[in-house]
Amino acid sequence: MRLFKNIMLFAAVATALFTSCETDVDTPQISTPESFVAPVIGQCSDVIVNADNSANENVIFTWTAADFGLPVQILYSVYLTSGENSALLGTSSTTSYAISKGDLNGVVINSLGVAANETATVSAYVTAKMYGTDNYEPIASAVSNNFSVTTYSAPLTSLYLCGEFSGSWDINNAPIFWETTGGSNTYVCMADFSKTAAGDDATRSFFKVVAQQAWSGDNWGYNDLKPSWNCPEQADANLSLPLSEGNIFEITVNKTVMTIDKKAIGNKLGLTGDFNNWGEGNPDAIFTYDYLSSSWKTEPIALEAGKSIKVRVDGAWTTNWGATGTMSTAVAGGYELEAGKDNISVPETGTYIVVFHGNRTPYVLELVKQ
Repeated sequence: MRLFKNIMLFAAVATALFTSCETDVDTPQISTPESFVAPVIGQCSDVIVNADNSANENVIFTWTAADFGLPVQILYSVYLTSGENSALLGTSSTTSYAISKGDLNGVVINSLGVAANETATVSAYVTAKMYGTDNYEPIASAVSNNFSVTTYSAPLTSLYLCGEFSGSWDINNAPIFWETTGGSNTYVCMADFSKTAAGDDATRSFFKVVAQQAWSGDNWGYNDLKPSWNCPEQADANLSLPLSEGNIFEITVNKTVMTIDKKAIGNKLGLTGDFNNWGEGNPDAIFTYDYLSSSWKTEPIALEAGKSIKVRVDGAWTTNWGATGTMSTAVAGGYELEAGKDNISVPETGTYIVVFHGNRTPYVLELVKQ
């Protein structure tokens, strides 16, 4: 009985001590949103971008730290604004962000609508949010002083795709794809991601984005690029596409903010026109994706001068491309394409291999006479 009483006494004392400790220690509390302290962005200087400094000089934005009432991890986002246009430059977990003059040039031209070789007046601001939670809206600094950015016409740069669609991750022949415009840091291509060899998961096609046709250069997978779709992280960090959505995808890579987006196009890319009575009772001529040339090609087709052709997907008009009326400067004799545009007139009677260049913006159709 004495042992039982001693145990009960010990339990009562322990409970009292625990209760005392619990009430003596304050539980950390996040401040109310009204008392959050926003960052203050520093003074910005005028920027001149040219071919000599675009790659090797940076523009650095700095600001004071935001305060949420607790020492939480903070994600800062830096924006550039001109008139009613605003564009994300990048993110940082510190109180500074460095961007190359070349990348800044691309944002100003492609996101703020400033022409190349022009000077624009811009300003900057930074937002702050608690990392890992969406329970609180970001808080923003006031805009910075106005400063000028003088742009320049940058040459196009390129990236490459490497993956299962080539049959063996053929890095030495990885297909090239190009920037949308010089300095945009945004790259778009349309490719057939059909698997030509069995892999670990038959429902997905795995690939990576690479800077050159060698694994020794930069390459980006799931851990670096932020995909806008469900892309389960693999041990080797490959990106993957769900083949249930189709074999053909348009891929957009934004290197400034390191994102990658997909758009499912369909299963078969075809050519239709007068030559097959626009598909009435006759199948479209199917393009085959040739990763070695980073283009799509038909078998030889007999075409008649003055007759019309168009490109479409899966034998339907839901997705189709036609001529804009502008000839390509990148592909000699090629027709620049745009979704839903006009029929393309065949220039001469003859046998042609028709080539669809889906690795540049805008897409280009080329008629190669045999």
